[in-house]
Amino acid sequence: MIAEHAFARLRTLTPEAYAASWDNSGVQIRGERLEIAKIALALDPCVSSMEECLAWGADLVLTHHPLYFKPQAPTQSGQYIEVLRRFLAAGAWLYAAHTNLDCRPNGPAFWLGRELELADCAVIEPSQSFPAREVFFQAPVRFTEREARALAEFDGVHALSQSAAGELRVIADEHAWPEIKEQLLGIFANKPLDFFCRRLESPAVGVGFGQVGDLKKPLPYEDFARLLERTLFKNQQPCPGGAKGMAWTECGPKPANVRRVAYCTGSGGSLIPAAFAAGADVFICGDVKHHAAMETTGLVLDVGHFILEEEMMRLYAQELQNSFGRSAEVRFFAGKSPFRFRVLA
Repeated sequence: MIAEHAFARLRTLTPEAYAASWDNSGVQIRGERLEIAKIALALDPCVSSMEECLAWGADLVLTHHPLYFKPQAPTQSGQYIEVLRRFLAAGAWLYAAHTNLDCRPNGPAFWLGRELELADCAVIEPSQSFPAREVFFQAPVRFTEREARALAEFDGVHALSQSAAGELRVIADEHAWPEIKEQLLGIFANKPLDFFCRRLESPAVGVGFGQVGDLKKPLPYEDFARLLERTLFKNQQPCPGGAKGMAWTECGPKPANVRRVAYCTGSGGSLIPAAFAAGADVFICGDVKHHAAMETTGLVLDVGHFILEEEMMRLYAQELQNSFGRSAEVRFFAGKSPFRFRVLA
């Protein structure tokens, strides 16, 4: 697959416009390879993981966490310059899908809610809204039924119609339009097309961080805890390094029953007040700080940053493989939590 088309697909699945203003989602290191045949996914751009991806022959490596947040000169020793050296020598691309993946509606960051089968879900912290686009243009030839069906089923297309005079009308999510435009130019063999676009008030895609929703039925806390254990540790060990009997840390008052569950993949400690304001009985996240733990009004489970996002990236790799099909091979490279646990002697 041509690199340009590969990045267009990535930007449709995880639009860079969804990213927070402080973030650095997108290309981290520009590669030299014009064809993308192998795509590797990993949570962190650490040296050992990147070496493994490049040894596999990855043309493009996609990580969740960026290599850097602010531009920096390669003058200091450390992870940044070591990763940079390896990618420049290999000619491969490094790309990060960070907060744009965290807040993509119904994306892999919301895997825990799907596993728990939460209903009546809402975003805990809305961040942005993206209205759809309505696009008109005069088609040089009439669409065939096969072409129209394929485009109508394209990600982000809400409506597609063609008048008797040959005017084509497409309503699509704003982030999907660049790739849809490429599809149209291909269908019409790159003939000149004059597009007339306007933004609509509705429909609009709302994005944000964290999710809150209801269990099928209320559960006593211990029953919910056992359900959460099975869900979290289905594909991962609770404590890498051999520690036994530790699943997560808890803070705040414990409810007798759990009906409404809130969670945030990755960190999420800053969302504690909003989660309980949304009626949650329990909030699941990672990286809870001491003072936030002291002040919480409800039960918070700090299950760790790594376990939530590692599963997210594994699922994103599966989604990418389904999206790219035979045009590229996608492989997930499992990471390693930076934390170890010591058991009392």
